Amino acid sequence: MDIVMIEKEQLPLCLEVIHKSFETVARDLGFTEQNCPGHTSFMKIEKLNNFWEWGFMMFGLWDKEELVGYYSLSDKGGGRYELHNLAVIPERRHCGCGKTMLDDAKKRSREAGATTLILSFIEESAILKQWYLSNGFKHIGTEKYEHLPFAVGLMEFAL
Repeated sequence: MDIVMIEKEQLPLCLEVIHKSFETVARDLGFTEQNCPGHTSFMKIEKLNNFWEWGFMMFGLWDKEELVGYYSLSDKGGGRYELHNLAVIPERRHCGCGKTMLDDAKKRSREAGATTLILSFIEESAILKQWYLSNGFKHIGTEKYEHLPFAVGLMEFAL
């Protein structure tokens, strides 16, 4: 498997991976487009295009010709990079794809000069929270936003 930078014309394919990956979370937590339209499982191509235009670095995990994973990074300034939308299609979970991409994100962030990698996640997702903790992240707090029906957990990793 190879992790390569995404080309703009591949964004629709990336969106498919994001939808497949995050729809299991939405289903497990009872999110619908009506009660949580901002959830990643309902992301529109326009949002992904905006991320591209804003300079997010986007990467895909390929198994031969199949895109099985995706993530992006953005420079938040002050030596901080943010990890966005780490996604693995459900049939490829629990075989190291997520860890491979997470390690790649750490490496690329470090090489770009970052000293800290940050991320946010659904705080109620205990499995995901534990996975990030087991991969060296520290939980640094939570935020609550009126437009979201869940608390947002915040984590960081010292590079």
